[in-house]
Amino acid sequence: MVSYRFLDALGQVVAEGDHPDHAAALEWARIEEETADGVNRVEYFGPDKHWRWAGPLQA
Repeated sequence: MVSYRFLDALGQVVAEGDHPDHAAALEWARIEEETADGVNRVEYFGPDKHWRWAGPLQA
């Protein structure tokens, strides 16, 4: 499992969670309803111990 964080339009973390891969994390971000402002960016905690962009929310 990989640790992900989900950010709003201002770059504030609105949710965190573990997902098996980028596709699962991005899908969760597309359909999530837990946050008031929604998710604008998904980042994962990489092997280099830094947060990295997981990819675009829209295909």
